[in-house]
Amino acid sequence: MRNVGVCGSDYSSIAGKLSYTRYPIVPGHEASGEVIESLGNTIWKPGDRVLIHPILVDRSTPHFTRGDVHHSFSTEVLGVVSRNGAYAQEVVVEDYMLRRVPADLDYESAAMVEPVAVAVRAVTQGALHKGDRALVLGAGNIGLLVIQVSRVLGADRVVVTDLVQSRLDLALKLGADEAISVKNGFPRDALEGRFDVVIDGIGSNETVLDGLAACDRGGRIVVYGVPEGVVNYPLNVAYSNDVTLAISRLYNSNFDLPLKLVAERKVRVKDIITHRVRLDEAPALIHRILSREEEAIKVMISPSQD
Repeated sequence: MRNVGVCGSDYSSIAGKLSYTRYPIVPGHEASGEVIESLGNTIWKPGDRVLIHPILVDRSTPHFTRGDVHHSFSTEVLGVVSRNGAYAQEVVVEDYMLRRVPADLDYESAAMVEPVAVAVRAVTQGALHKGDRALVLGAGNIGLLVIQVSRVLGADRVVVTDLVQSRLDLALKLGADEAISVKNGFPRDALEGRFDVVIDGIGSNETVLDGLAACDRGGRIVVYGVPEGVVNYPLNVAYSNDVTLAISRLYNSNFDLPLKLVAERKVRVKDIITHRVRLDEAPALIHRILSREEEAIKVMISPSQD
């Protein structure tokens, strides 16, 4: 392992809040490094520079054959469910989980391809067209990537909401036209009916209703935030405005577009990295973040000792 990012799901798993995590487990799935050993009939050789596509899936399923690895009932994410992940100097993965890193791309940027893939799928699930107006709910690390991907794919206007001012300030630097604090609530009257696409990184009852209010007729809502509990969706309101609700959970096996966007620097992944630590420094930092003693957007760990 050369670099591994800390994902929101890692925090939840470490805090014991993911019901499907089977302990003990080593977290980590946003990762890049070098092949040190390969077994069996595989194209990968020692020294190959690679990043991890972290979805484990039963190879015998039609979902694997089609590339829809996120839809199989056997799907697991490395370091989240049962297979030890990349917070380590070495990790064992299946051959289909590797993607080659271009020679001119550094390992830190390569480790960010996975979260960019999350953002790409969220935006494409919203069928964003050139000239669309997009509202991004939440300026965490994925939300900040969603802003940039929306721009690259043709959004004419991008507005973002969040509770944390520093994240809103960064959102403006990364291409948002407007960054709105929702500390005092969502400004529904000001935003009602103004957007073609709403991309929701929170997935709460309130944000889904806010997104529905913000959509223009024929608009699309995409929820990529993991819902906690039941979310009530007023189908009659959505029907009257012909609003589509879509879910974006994970991604398929194709990392070509996310890798291209990172390699061509069309998405500024390094700008959202707020902390860089060695593997032995990571537990204390993660503890401070979980206890809200320290604010972070993206933590990048360097497990390698050389």
